[in-house]
Amino acid sequence: MLDLLTAAEMRAADEATIAGGVPSQVLMERAAKAALQVLKDRFDTTHVLFLCGSGNNGGDGLAMARFLAEAGGKASVFYLGKRQTDGTPDPTAMSEECARQYALLTDTVKMQASLDTRGVTAVVDAIFGIGLCRPIEGEIKDCIQAITATGIPVLALDIPSGVHSDTGSILSIALPAKVTVAIAAAKWGHYLYPGTLFCGETQCVDIGVYTKASSFLVKKSDLSELPARPAKAHKGTFGRVLVIGGSVGMSGAGYFAAKAALRAGAGLAEIFAPTENRIIYQTQLPEALLTLYNPDHFDEQPLRAAISRADAIAIGMGLGQNELTYQMLACVLEHATVPVVLDADALNVMAISPALRELCACSTVPTILTPHLGEASRLFSRPLAAISQNLAFVAKEEAAALRSILVLKDARTVVSDGMHLYLNTYGNSGMATGGSGDVLAGIITAFAAQGATPINAASLGVLAHALAGDAALVKYGNRGMIASDIIDGLCDVLK
Repeated sequence: MLDLLTAAEMRAADEATIAGGVPSQVLMERAAKAALQVLKDRFDTTHVLFLCGSGNNGGDGLAMARFLAEAGGKASVFYLGKRQTDGTPDPTAMSEECARQYALLTDTVKMQASLDTRGVTAVVDAIFGIGLCRPIEGEIKDCIQAITATGIPVLALDIPSGVHSDTGSILSIALPAKVTVAIAAAKWGHYLYPGTLFCGETQCVDIGVYTKASSFLVKKSDLSELPARPAKAHKGTFGRVLVIGGSVGMSGAGYFAAKAALRAGAGLAEIFAPTENRIIYQTQLPEALLTLYNPDHFDEQPLRAAISRADAIAIGMGLGQNELTYQMLACVLEHATVPVVLDADALNVMAISPALRELCACSTVPTILTPHLGEASRLFSRPLAAISQNLAFVAKEEAAALRSILVLKDARTVVSDGMHLYLNTYGNSGMATGGSGDVLAGIITAFAAQGATPINAASLGVLAHALAGDAALVKYGNRGMIASDIIDGLCDVLK
């Protein structure tokens, strides 16, 4: 996993490092040298134009320009901050470190009085960095538009100017980068939409800052954290999954969840299904066990017996929003002694039932909720746009409120246990297809049944699901992908 920091966490890490005896000037020059190496490796540095603001990000850019010039390169600086009456930068309006770096410049670095891109082969964006939280306007907005229009490749220092570091939102305009050099640690804005579209390739550089993260970017290698598969084993070793889903006319939901659970390594999968779906399941998924119920005359005892046999439970996919779903969910939350994954209609029913919400929050077993943004909007009574623009904040706050693990599904899915956050960046738009969420619920439940910790079951389940979608993309393409293709992709991902 890769550390992810907010702007506030990054500032605190800088301050702790400085308090620990590393001067701020040393950190700035380390950042400049590391970024300059990336610039030399990835860009034509015949003539580099540095766009520098008045803060520490601008100081990084000035230090880069100085080091490039000292090495014999051609460096020009266009300063985007308060100027004196003669048109030169005003050091009194700079941050302390930026002013120090400005004072160190020599005549080998050309200071431009106005923006001039003639002969420029690369641009370094050192205007704002991670501190920006207001819309860009005026001269800086004009500069960004002008640079973008030239098509000259850009290296962004820490984050492209105009991208909000914590949310990835665009602050009226942003300067697209070919490469973004993340100083000390990756930031949320590098990977959340729409900001990620402006970052190009993000490359982290270590400058010796003491970072302490509670948020992480999951990587493919993290699948090694799944429970081992011992050679001496039987089907019970790998857990029994109970799927409570797939009402009449929605049998596919239960099918996808159960089959995905088996493909994800569960030893057994049992489907609690209405009697009308018996033939469908027995012909389409003979590997699954069936416990049948009569929707018109529901008896809780068979469900309680199935709950007692399970090592992990998934409920909600294709169940319908009705009294029967309410009864089933209440039964599960009251009697389960193993992890429970709540998906789809389980969440929709909970959204209109304070009693179910309280049962979930007070449950003594791990509960994992898997809402997409629409379900999350109903469940948390928040506008959809407010959730979309603050994925990490909402996931962490609502997970804590429900004392549950929350899998907040979007193009970038965020997982939280109320204390930590895990961001997934794998997957593709071909996965936006009916049944994909049922597959994810089955995978998470299977990992929990095999003994993964609840937070690992959720975060690694999201990872495996996304990687399976990427495997399906290679085989089937984006437009024609269906949920079954994602299940097939699991075999490639987990083998």
